[in-house]
This record gives sequence, C-alpha cells and structure tokens, in this order.
Amino acid sequence: MSKNLIIILFVIFSQIIFSQNRSGNQQGMMVNGKISGTVIDAQTKQTIEYCNIILFNLRDSSMANGTISGKGGKFVIENVRPGFYFLRASYIGYYNRTIDSILVTPRNPEVDLGIIALDEKTIELTNVVVTGEKEVIINNLDKKVINVEKDLTNVGGTAVDVVQNIPSVSVDADGNVSYRGNQNIRILIDGKPSELLGLGSGDILSNIPASQIESIELVTNPSARYDPEGTGGILNIVLKKRINGGLNGNISLTAGTGDKFNGSLNFNYKLPDVNFFASIDSRIHNADNNGNSFRTNNINNSLSYLDQINNGTFNHFGHNFTAGVDITPDNFNTYTFSLRYRKFGFDNESLVKTKNLNSLNEVTRYFERNSDAERRMNAWQYTLSYKRTFDTKGAEFTGDIILGDFKMKRDENFLQQNFNNDLTPTGETLTQKGLSNNKNLQWTIQSNYINPIEGFGRIETGFKITLKNFNSKNDYLNFDNNSNIWLNDITRKTDFDYKENVYAIYGIYSNNSGGFQYQLGLRAEQADVTGTENLTNSSFTNDYFSLYPTMHLVQSLPDQQELQLSYSRRVERPNNRQLNPYIDRSDSLNISKGNPELKPEYINAIEFGYSKLIGKTAITSSLFYRNTNDAITNFTVVNDNGITETTWRNLAKNLSYGLELTFSSPLVDWFRTNTSFTYFKNEFEGLGISNSDYSWMAKMNNTFMLSKDFNFQINLNYNAPTIMGQSKMKEQFATDFAMKKDFLDGQLSLTLRVSDVFNTRKWDAETVGQNFITTSYRKMESRVAYLGISYRLSPGNNNRERERRPRDEEGMDEF
Repeated sequence: MSKNLIIILFVIFSQIIFSQNRSGNQQGMMVNGKISGTVIDAQTKQTIEYCNIILFNLRDSSMANGTISGKGGKFVIENVRPGFYFLRASYIGYYNRTIDSILVTPRNPEVDLGIIALDEKTIELTNVVVTGEKEVIINNLDKKVINVEKDLTNVGGTAVDVVQNIPSVSVDADGNVSYRGNQNIRILIDGKPSELLGLGSGDILSNIPASQIESIELVTNPSARYDPEGTGGILNIVLKKRINGGLNGNISLTAGTGDKFNGSLNFNYKLPDVNFFASIDSRIHNADNNGNSFRTNNINNSLSYLDQINNGTFNHFGHNFTAGVDITPDNFNTYTFSLRYRKFGFDNESLVKTKNLNSLNEVTRYFERNSDAERRMNAWQYTLSYKRTFDTKGAEFTGDIILGDFKMKRDENFLQQNFNNDLTPTGETLTQKGLSNNKNLQWTIQSNYINPIEGFGRIETGFKITLKNFNSKNDYLNFDNNSNIWLNDITRKTDFDYKENVYAIYGIYSNNSGGFQYQLGLRAEQADVTGTENLTNSSFTNDYFSLYPTMHLVQSLPDQQELQLSYSRRVERPNNRQLNPYIDRSDSLNISKGNPELKPEYINAIEFGYSKLIGKTAITSSLFYRNTNDAITNFTVVNDNGITETTWRNLAKNLSYGLELTFSSPLVDWFRTNTSFTYFKNEFEGLGISNSDYSWMAKMNNTFMLSKDFNFQINLNYNAPTIMGQSKMKEQFATDFAMKKDFLDGQLSLTLRVSDVFNTRKWDAETVGQNFITTSYRKMESRVAYLGISYRLSPGNNNRERERRPRDEEGMDEF
C-alpha cells in the first residue's frame, strides 16, 4: 500500500507543479480577454449555480461565447476578443438579466461584472402572489438534480419513496433500485459512500428519512472524478444542511396508519467563522406482507409442482444522529469535521405453507414453516475534510479522510411442522436457529486539485484510496428433541474474510469555445481483492488494473437550446455477499449462495441529449446505449431433488438502449406538471439464456397551487413488464396523493398524504430456467395515510429560507 501511495502522491504533486508553471507561462501570452461575475438571488442573496450566461456581440446580436455559473455562483468567459458586447443571465424560475455596454480592450482585457442579481418570477392569482418555486427536475451537464423538498408525496416516508418518483427509476418489493432496468446503482450520501457497508440498496434507502433529503442527483455517465463502480449510474442523496446566520432549524412529526411513526429535528448555528450543524431522527415502521409462488418442474421428463404461500409482518426501527462543525478562519481555508451514527433493525415474522405435488396434482409432501428473524445494525462514520481556495478564480484543493465502521447481528429462529399427505399433523417438528455476525471497516483517503489556466483550459487531478475489510461469521443449530439441547451443524458453519483495496488516480481536462464545452477524463485503478474461508483454509485472489476514460461534450444553441454527448467506461465489482460461499438454507427448498469465481462486469455507455426551454416549459430528451460484458446476474437451477439453487454468475453480455423524455411546465398559473417517459430494450445472452424485450415506464407529478399557502399533489407511476436475466417483472401501477396547508407565514405546515391510493402496488414475476418455470406474487402494505406537522425555527427567513448543498466530496460539480 505504501508503495502505491507514494507513486500516486508523486504523480499528483508533479501534475500540480506542471499546472502552476503552465499557468504562469500562459499568462504572458494572453491576447484575448475574459469576463467574470457572480450570480445571486436578489432577495435571499444566495448564490445561483448552473445559471446560463450568454455573451452577444453588440454589433449584430450574434452569440459570441457562453458558459454556466459554477460553485458560489461564479462564472468566467475566456478567450473574448476585444470589442463591444452585452451579456444575458437566465435561470429557470427567474427573470432574465441583461448587462449592456461591456467593452473589452487590449489595455483592459479583463472585465469583472461583480454581482448579478436575479429576481424570482411571480405568479399572480386572485388576491395572492405566489413566488416562483425551485424547479423539481434540473438537467445539468452530466446529471439530473431532483429537488424533492416540495414533493408532498414523500411525507412520512423514506428514501425509497423518494427515488421511486424519479424518471426511469423503479423499486422492487425489497426496496432495491434499478435505473432503465439496471440494478447496479452506486448509492452515495452527500457525495460519499454510505457507512452502511455491505447492505443492499433497499436497506440503505429505507434507513434515510425523506424529511432529511434536500435533493437527489442522478448521474448517468459520471466523469473520471467519480468512482467507476455502478454500471447503472450513480444516485447521490444530498441531505439538508443549513448555513443561514444565527440559529435555524426544523422539527417535524409524522404518524401513519398501521403503527408508523417518525420524527426529525435538524438545526444549525452560524457564527462569522464557525458553523455548527446537527440532526436527529427516529422511525418506526410496521407493515404486513403476503405472497405466493408456484413452480413447475420438469426433472428427467417428469412433471412436479411446488406451491408456497406466505404471510408475515415486517418491523423496522431506526435512529440516526449527525453532527459537525465547519471552521473558516479566513477567505481561503475551510475545515470540516462530522460524524454520523445509525442504529436500526429489521425484524420479520412469517409463516410459509409448502406443498409438493406430483404430475397428477396429488400432494406428496406438506409442511408449515414459521420464521422469526431479527437483524440489529450499528454504523459510525467519521469525516475530516479540508478545502483550500486560491486567488485564481476556480482554483481549489480538497482533501478528505473518512472512516466507516459497520456491525450487524442476525438471529433467525425456525419452527417447521410436518403433515401427512391428507394434511393432518404428524406431530413431528423441526426446530432450527441461524446466527450471523458481520463486521465491515472501510477507510477512504482522497484528494482533488483544480487549476484553471488562462488561455489553456482547466486541469483537474486527484487520487483516492479505498481499503475495505469485511468479516462474516455464520452458525446454524438444530434442536435435538430427544436430548433437549441445541447441536451446532458444523457443515454449515462459516468464517469468511474479504478484503478489497482500490488505488485510483485520475486527470480531467475541460475547456470551452463559444457555446461549445468539452471535458475529457481518464481514471486508472488498481484493485487487489482477496477472500478467505478460515474454517476450510480455502481462498481466492483477484488483482486487476483497469482504465476508465470519460468524455462530455455540450453545445449551446440559440433560443435556450442545448445538445449533449457523453461517454464513460464503468465497472461493477462483485461485493462480499456475492462472493461469500456461505449457503443460505433458511428455505430448505430454495437455497442460495455466493460465487467466489465471479469476475467484475464492465460497461461502455453512450448518451446523447437535447434540451429546450420554451418560456416556462422545459423539454429534455436523451438517447442511450449501454453494452455490458461479463454482466453479473442471479442464476437459478433446479437440481434432481427439486430444490432451486441460486447463485451469482457472469453472463456473456447485456445490451440496453432506448429513449427518455421529460416535460416540465406550469400549464396554467395554478397547475404545474412534471412528466417523464422512458422506452428501452434489454437483451441478455449467455449461460443458456437468450432473453430480450422492450419495456417502458411513465411518471407524472401534478401540483395544484390553490393559494400561496395551500396546494395538493397527485403522482402517477406506471412500469411496463421488464426482463432481468432469467426473470420478467410484470406491470405495476400506483397513485399517490398529498395536500399541504401552511400557517404563520409558512413557519408551520400540516400535510396529509395517502400512498398507493388504489392499493395497486404489487410485484408479479416469472422466472424461467432449463427445467422449471416459477411464477411469484408479493404484496406489501402500501396504502397508508400519513398526517404530518413541521415547524421552521427560522422566523427571520420564513419561506425564503434555503438549504444549501454540502460541499461535494465526490465531484458532483466538477464540470
């Protein structure tokens, strides 16, 4: 590790020195000028990022150059020839601002326009004035930003409820996320990997209250600054963090039918050089569930059937605490320390009734199996960050050290009662117990340096080191009815160690010319992976080096149009659960295990987009193509005993391509809609699988603004049938409704929400193998009524209070 770290630091240092020297040389060669400024909200004085800045020739009003505002609302237009110009700043929800009579001369080539303040648009209603709201979906250069704070249908829910309203995103019965049919989504929290190490996306998202989320960033083709993991893209959850002066905060309480409660408190206290912030929330969620599956087997040309019906309850609780401090001793340096603690549990009680039938539909075996599972988890994350800015606009250095410490214990109790073929009890019972103890420790060390060089462009470079150390111990016990003691089944005992160390270095070059912007990046990574089963002394090693190129091109067109083209190569590394050879026999007729021989899957992704702003209406479209080699997928076979064995395998390839359209518009003064439509095709080849089909999904978010302090929303979601390897998920439709009433000039709010109004959200699936077909159905308790109340502790700001995004650690704003 030390050798790799020294090499990385040496290369980084060399690049920084080169960039600084190049900057000095270029300054003496400058002929053309530059125009700079800062864009802010005229009322709140908050800076505005991603504001369109267009420079026009004063002589004929032709477009001369353009850019967008970046961090802190700052922008710089370079390579401006001497002459007279005027500039227009435009941003959705604000009136355009035009700056006239801008003169660039060889003697005075640099023009600083200072502060450019934009006024929010207002909508005139009867006797009221409604201030323009922040756009729900903002399409930036390499990502979509979904502002979820105004989505009332998330009240009382979790991040699962939030993401299922995002265009092209679907969520299964376990909360696992897929984007355009791809489940390999990389989830970040405030630009950092989650401290909930080793958990699936469903467990991570269900533990984040919706009330703590400011926005969701969906990155389809990330730049080289991002980790390349996640072939489906990156889902970054941006949590709320206020920086208004003095004491600010918010408290909320929500109760739902069927024993569902949650509450949260977040606040900050801002002094001139120090900002303290903290949040705490708790959640209790109890829900019923039911389902069934029916499998047809064809073993040695003999038909048989397996019929299973299950009913159960799901109980989840969670407590989260976050605290930190920002210290800014001067205009150039910022130090941040934060910690996050999560304590939560997932409990499940279920009864599964199982029938085996022969080809004549006669019962050959029947038993009932009760299970009582309890999972308890604790997670700590400590983050130390440093940021240094320089006199050169846009130049900055950042560094982070992050430690994640995650522990999980799982206890499962099984009681199986056997019956005769006439369904009378035999009196025989089988009592079993499963015990698991997992520990996961992860260190992340990263640094990034940005240096804009006049006349040359912008250089960005950095490194990242990730060290993962995971251990999983599993025991299985059988109760001996004769001796009345528990006996350890040593054949099912495991002690698995998994280590994954990744060393990365990257470089990015970006520039613009007129209305054309481009960014080229390259990331190099060395991954060292080892896994050891300590009880059998068996192990595996997989060390590999990979390059990940990226490209982003953007062309601004007249009349607020834009074209985008992007490419990236990404990877999905097998995780510890997929590699762990432990065999899960909690269902004796459907067992699963990991596969130590799994290889990483690689994807090449291309996306072409077009956006157009017509008045207040925003239209965006994109064509996408993804080619995945060695795609990792669930693979199921039925053995000669009629037992399904499920593991992870590498497919030969997976292709996905299609079209995405989004439409956002206030159709009338009191009604606004955000609509998306995605049409795509998935193709899977390999392991005897040849499966392809078209699919589509549509989402519509409708907001009715009846007055400045009362509105309601209706969300419609439809997912057409979608294939995934051997399986096909059938169509799904759901409708959510919510209304909100404000009091005390917006400080106090009451919200009523009903999820899945028509109780139609269910999961039907079909899985096909060489000698079997399984149809399954699952229904979670989805129609729930929530009543919530929230109070803002910011009397001086009222509705003008804004949250800002925390400083991004993973490069969410690098372009």
